[in-house]
Amino acid sequence: MTVSTQVAGFHLADGKGYTLGHDSLAMCRLNLQIFLWRASLGFTLHPSIPLPTTGRIADLATGTALWLTELAQALPADANVQLDGLDLDLSKAPPHPWLPANVHLHQADILAPLPDPLVGQYEVVHLRLLILVVENSDPTPIIRYAHRMLKPGGYIQWDDLNYPDTHVTRIDPTSPTPAFDRLREFVYSKGRHDWVMCLDKILTREGFVGACMHHFTDRRDLIMANGHQHLMTMLEFAGTLRAKGLELEARDLDVLLAEVSTEAARGAALSMPRVVCVARKP
Repeated sequence: MTVSTQVAGFHLADGKGYTLGHDSLAMCRLNLQIFLWRASLGFTLHPSIPLPTTGRIADLATGTALWLTELAQALPADANVQLDGLDLDLSKAPPHPWLPANVHLHQADILAPLPDPLVGQYEVVHLRLLILVVENSDPTPIIRYAHRMLKPGGYIQWDDLNYPDTHVTRIDPTSPTPAFDRLREFVYSKGRHDWVMCLDKILTREGFVGACMHHFTDRRDLIMANGHQHLMTMLEFAGTLRAKGLELEARDLDVLLAEVSTEAARGAALSMPRVVCVARKP
């Protein structure tokens, strides 16, 4: 693997917009990811957030809208809650007739100014896995976007990966995994995503109260499933690099992932802890 790719890591995504796929395989990966998050966390909306029975809940960068579909199933039968999914690209979400009746999708750019009709409309705003959307390791613009969407007293829930504590899990702790070790350094990307571990402090600085970080590690029975899902994401990232003209970097990453797959077959996986940060708008 070339030195430049190892050093760059996810910095290869800088300034290139969304750097994961848009095809059917990408949609399957994203849905698998959502199912695995639900299985790993045991909840869709964090239990510290009162489940609204009226009003509106938003999911930013909603993707396939599966998080909203899960939440629709968790609401009481007599609830009157509108569930809004916002995304710049809605092509990964089901057409409206295949969504629950209370789920509505809207095209929106969360890095642009918030449209006036959405100001102060929501009881809850949810975000997940925006590490490749956040620019310059600064989530402040997106947090301000969410803050403006919320009603006074409304909640924000931001779910993401804890990259600083990402590690290689091995059946045999003494077994060497040089490819996985290099992949771990790639995804760590010299601290590109360290801001995730400061979300509570950033939310407090931006006017939220009661910010609390909740930490989750892989269930033992899901280590392999989560590990292969991470590898699917990396293969997707390599494909996008190639599509954006970074052929050498994509080829280097392909070679690394082939070596990683060999080590995985011997009982190794990349384990990425999860973080859920909850806070309230005064």
